[in-house]
Amino acid sequence: MSADNPAREDVSLLVICHPNAKSLCGHISERVIAELRTRGANVVVNDLYGARFNPVPSAQEFVSYFDNAIPEDIRGLVTDLRSARELIFILPIWMFTMPAILKGYFDRVWRPHVAFSFDGKDLKPLLANIERLTVIATHGRNKAETDEAGDGSRVFFSSSLTTLLPNLKSNERFDFYALDQFDARAVEHELDRVLLHLNRSVA
Repeated sequence: MSADNPAREDVSLLVICHPNAKSLCGHISERVIAELRTRGANVVVNDLYGARFNPVPSAQEFVSYFDNAIPEDIRGLVTDLRSARELIFILPIWMFTMPAILKGYFDRVWRPHVAFSFDGKDLKPLLANIERLTVIATHGRNKAETDEAGDGSRVFFSSSLTTLLPNLKSNERFDFYALDQFDARAVEHELDRVLLHLNRSVA
């Protein structure tokens, strides 16, 4: 985790999910961070692989899941999530959905008393601080093949996750397709669209 100018309230939280910092996800992350800093955002980075985040809850954690007791190893991630106004995910699509480490992030960090409260009947979203959501995904297959095979992350980010974000004003997604037949110009074109969106999303 890292931060610039922590006194500012307009926090942009970037969650990176790739084990290779030299991958396209790593390159995109570097460009996004630079763009955010250029516009003066308070940038916080959660690099899940880099931090060796443990996506697997222990038996004890599972038993106390609905208690208001945050495990020590995720307290920093919870603090970052609660402080974010803008949330950006950068991830590869593996086996038709998000990597397991990112699913574990949602399982463990977006927990009761953090992302929602539940009284046994009604679920109340708690992350009212987040107003902007951007998802950036990379695919080996082209768009037609991806659409035919399916991408489980789409419904999750477009419909499921947003139920926990009651003040969400912007939800945008950018997909980098056909990376098995890498086209540098197509990649740069899509990256330009991402950076333009981030520049326009300044409140």
